[in-house]
Amino acid sequence: MENIKGSINKEVIDTLVSLTRNILGDKAVDQILNNIAKKVGDNLTGRDIVFAFADEIQNIYGQNGGYAIVRQLGREVAKVLMEKHPKEEWEELFEKALNEFGFAYKIERNESEAYIYSCVFYEGVLKPRNLEPIEHCICWYGLGFIEGFVRALEEDVKGVQWGGRDHENEKCKFVYVK
Repeated sequence: MENIKGSINKEVIDTLVSLTRNILGDKAVDQILNNIAKKVGDNLTGRDIVFAFADEIQNIYGQNGGYAIVRQLGREVAKVLMEKHPKEEWEELFEKALNEFGFAYKIERNESEAYIYSCVFYEGVLKPRNLEPIEHCICWYGLGFIEGFVRALEEDVKGVQWGGRDHENEKCKFVYVK
């Protein structure tokens, strides 16, 4: 698989935290950050920090609550990106943004589904914890991100649902709900 250009850096993390404040409020996010600070050590990668953040959301709000919150976070990121770019750029932005942010190699889409290729969370965090894709709320970030863009790009799409993982080709499938 191709390399991921970007990295999950402080700017990306700060943006995710800020958008989560819009969803949950300042007190809730401060509590999440305090809980993470007590549990994690130094020298963490951006991927580890983002996963710890999502993990703490899931610990506090439960699995379904974590799924809903992180899915909304993905939608919010898509919305912010679309607001900052003209509509003519949305397709390319959708395809390449996760690479630029350090989350995955790329997103590909067709008329009925989209795929995330080489997500940094599957091999690096989920698999070592014996978790399959979509068994942790971190995966719902990608689902929400896809949903946010696809609903704007395709008028007849109402949502997105998980469609499975092709382990050999390192891609997760998301099916459009029309």
